[in-house]
Amino acid sequence: MRPRHWHRLPLRAKVRGRRLRLGRGALLALCLPLAVAACGGGAPSGGAPLGGPPPDTGGSAVPTGDTVSLITHGWHTDIGLPAEEASGPLVRVRRLFPGARTLVFGYGKRTFMIAPAHTIGEWIIGPFPGPAAIEVSAISSDAATAYGARHVETLPLPPGGAQRLSAFLWQAFDKAPDGTAHAGELRYIAQGNFPGSLFYQASSHYGLLHTCNTWSAEALAAAGLPIRPAGIVFSGGLDERVRDLSRQLTPP
Repeated sequence: MRPRHWHRLPLRAKVRGRRLRLGRGALLALCLPLAVAACGGGAPSGGAPLGGPPPDTGGSAVPTGDTVSLITHGWHTDIGLPAEEASGPLVRVRRLFPGARTLVFGYGKRTFMIAPAHTIGEWIIGPFPGPAAIEVSAISSDAATAYGARHVETLPLPPGGAQRLSAFLWQAFDKAPDGTAHAGELRYIAQGNFPGSLFYQASSHYGLLHTCNTWSAEALAAAGLPIRPAGIVFSGGLDERVRDLSRQLTPP
């Protein structure tokens, strides 16, 4: 699915055009052989064409103040942060995408994030532990408009939540060691499979019990939301907890 409004950003920020094609292939391997349990929901479909009517929000209230979004792509989840909420060192990442309204952070095993599997052997070894990568991308609208409201849950953050989330995201990136020419800088991997998609080395490792969804839960917990990352492996479990929390936080 191509998120709406992506064409309004500068070229280097046009990062989400065919993102979910990667999700349907390479990101499936991130959770294999757990795919049967993890893939209960299908990947998002295209939605309204560019320039068409806005998506139906189902009448739900849009949170005001600082927020964070959980974006669910079937078996995979991303974290969406309004660009203006990025603070501290994470501002360096925001500056990579001038004009972006929302920054999206996705975590996964490095080999499958940057090189989709082509053989059954590569798919089988996909879930085994290994170095992780973070994909940073940008959209020129809010997450719900880009992906459709039914694939996005946006939660209000407690005071200081955006700052804590920014700190978590910054710490999630691996940095060049002290004593090197680029000490403290993010360890860039590749431009990615599509124009503007940026891959960076993660500071943690991917594993059977530390998946993309575990990482997303850690991000939400770091922001001060009552989410317990322990035991979260599949997107369904995290999505259910976040939607329950949303109902608790939404006035009747």
